Amino acid sequence: MANMVGKVQESHKITFHKDELLPDGLSHNRALHIMVQFEDKFIARVLIDRGSSLNICPLTTLKRLGKDFHEIRAGSMNLKAFNGSQWAIIGEINLCLQMGPTWFDVEFQVIDISATNILLGRPWIHATGPWLPHYTRP
Repeated sequence: MANMVGKVQESHKITFHKDELLPDGLSHNRALHIMVQFEDKFIARVLIDRGSSLNICPLTTLKRLGKDFHEIRAGSMNLKAFNGSQWAIIGEINLCLQMGPTWFDVEFQVIDISATNILLGRPWIHATGPWLPHYTRP
C-alpha cells in the first residue's frame, strides 16, 4: 500500500505496472481499494466503485474518526443495495480526505451498517476531474 501512495504522490494519479496485474491480467474483476487520510487517521480498504451513485460512509467509521452524530446533516432517502436490500440513510456529512498530495472535500451519505469501509462512487470520481484511476502500459 505504501508503494501505491508513493505512486500517487509522484504522478498525481493512480497507475499500475503490468507486473502488478493478477494472473487474470486486465480481465480480472477484483475491486479497487485505496488508503486515504482524514486529519491524522488513515482509512484502509476504501472501495472505489464507479457503479455507485453515492459516496457511502458507515456510522461506525464516523465514530472511529471522532465525528459526532450532531455533525451529520439530516437526510431522508433510502438506499437500495445491489442485492435488493434497502437501508435508511441517516444523513449527510462532508469529510476532507487526502489521497496522495491531493485533498478532496467529499460529501457522504451516512448509513448505520457494520462495515468499516467507505465507498467512493461516481460523485467522487466525477469531482476528481482528470485524476482518475487508470492502467498505464509500460
